[in-house]
Amino acid sequence: MEYTEPQKEFFRTTFARRRRHQLVIALPVMVAIIAAILGDEPGAGAVYGLPAVVWAPILAVVVASALIFSFVNWRCPACNRYLGRGLNPKFCPKCGVQLRT
Repeated sequence: MEYTEPQKEFFRTTFARRRRHQLVIALPVMVAIIAAILGDEPGAGAVYGLPAVVWAPILAVVVASALIFSFVNWRCPACNRYLGRGLNPKFCPKCGVQLRT
Protein backbone atom coordinates (compact mmCIF):
# COMPACT_ATOMS: atom_id res chain seq x y z
CA MET A 1 0.00 0.00 0.00
CA GLU A 2 1.30 3.42 -0.88
CA TYR A 3 0.96 6.14 1.75
CA THR A 4 0.80 9.91 1.37
CA GLU A 5 3.62 12.12 2.68
CA PRO A 6 1.58 13.30 5.71
CA GLN A 7 0.85 9.67 6.59
CA LYS A 8 4.53 8.74 6.26
CA GLU A 9 5.54 11.66 8.48
CA PHE A 10 2.93 10.59 11.04
CA PHE A 11 4.36 7.06 11.04
CA ARG A 12 7.90 8.37 11.57
CA THR A 13 6.95 10.71 14.42
CA THR A 14 4.81 8.04 16.07
CA PHE A 15 7.65 5.53 15.81
CA ALA A 16 10.10 8.06 17.30
CA ARG A 17 7.76 8.60 20.25
CA ARG A 18 7.28 4.86 20.78
CA ARG A 19 11.04 4.27 20.58
CA ARG A 20 11.63 7.02 23.17
CA HIS A 21 9.08 5.34 25.46
CA GLN A 22 10.87 2.01 25.04
CA LEU A 23 14.15 3.58 26.09
CA VAL A 24 12.55 5.32 29.07
CA ILE A 25 10.95 2.10 30.34
CA ALA A 26 14.18 0.15 29.90
CA LEU A 27 16.10 2.38 32.32
CA PRO A 28 14.20 1.58 35.56
CA VAL A 29 14.06 -2.11 34.66
CA MET A 30 17.82 -2.25 34.14
CA VAL A 31 18.44 -0.33 37.37
CA ALA A 32 16.18 -2.69 39.33
CA ILE A 33 17.85 -5.77 37.91
CA ILE A 34 21.35 -4.41 38.52
CA ALA A 35 20.41 -3.45 42.08
CA ALA A 36 19.12 -6.96 42.69
CA ILE A 37 22.28 -8.53 41.29
CA LEU A 38 24.69 -6.20 43.07
CA GLY A 39 22.96 -6.26 46.46
CA ASP A 40 25.00 -5.34 49.49
CA GLU A 41 25.01 -8.82 51.08
CA PRO A 42 26.07 -11.48 48.58
CA GLY A 43 24.45 -14.82 49.25
CA ALA A 44 22.23 -13.48 52.04
CA GLY A 45 19.34 -12.57 49.74
CA ALA A 46 19.13 -9.00 51.05
CA VAL A 47 19.38 -6.04 48.69
CA TYR A 48 20.19 -2.74 50.35
CA GLY A 49 18.69 -3.96 53.61
CA LEU A 50 15.49 -5.34 52.08
CA PRO A 51 14.95 -9.09 52.38
CA ALA A 52 14.22 -11.11 49.25
CA VAL A 53 10.56 -11.52 50.25
CA VAL A 54 10.19 -7.75 49.76
CA TRP A 55 12.35 -6.94 46.74
CA ALA A 56 11.76 -10.07 44.66
CA PRO A 57 8.01 -9.45 44.13
CA ILE A 58 8.69 -5.78 43.44
CA LEU A 59 11.28 -6.72 40.82
CA ALA A 60 8.88 -9.26 39.30
CA VAL A 61 6.13 -6.63 39.02
CA VAL A 62 8.51 -4.08 37.48
CA VAL A 63 9.79 -6.56 34.89
CA ALA A 64 6.30 -7.92 34.08
CA SER A 65 4.93 -4.38 33.72
CA ALA A 66 7.76 -3.43 31.39
CA LEU A 67 7.17 -6.52 29.25
CA ILE A 68 3.44 -5.85 28.99
CA PHE A 69 4.11 -2.20 28.14
CA SER A 70 6.60 -3.23 25.46
CA PHE A 71 4.19 -5.65 23.80
CA VAL A 72 1.55 -2.92 23.65
CA ASN A 73 3.85 -0.02 22.74
CA TRP A 74 6.38 -1.58 20.36
CA ARG A 75 4.13 -1.84 17.31
CA CYS A 76 4.31 -0.47 13.81
CA PRO A 77 2.27 2.74 13.51
CA ALA A 78 1.08 1.66 10.04
CA CYS A 79 0.06 -1.99 10.45
CA ASN A 80 0.00 -2.26 14.29
CA ARG A 81 2.07 -5.46 14.29
CA TYR A 82 4.87 -6.17 16.75
CA LEU A 83 8.21 -4.73 15.62
CA GLY A 84 10.34 -7.50 17.10
CA ARG A 85 13.31 -7.39 19.42
CA GLY A 86 15.40 -4.76 17.64
CA LEU A 87 15.39 -1.26 19.09
CA ASN A 88 16.15 0.76 15.99
CA PRO A 89 14.53 -0.73 12.87
CA LYS A 90 14.53 1.45 9.78
CA PHE A 91 11.54 -0.34 8.25
CA CYS A 92 8.67 -2.39 9.65
CA PRO A 93 9.56 -6.07 9.15
CA LYS A 94 5.90 -6.89 8.42
CA CYS A 95 4.55 -4.15 6.12
CA GLY A 96 7.79 -2.45 5.04
CA VAL A 97 6.80 1.11 5.94
CA GLN A 98 9.77 3.40 6.63
CA LEU A 99 10.00 4.15 10.36
CA ARG A 100 13.01 6.46 10.42
CA THR A 101 15.16 8.30 7.92
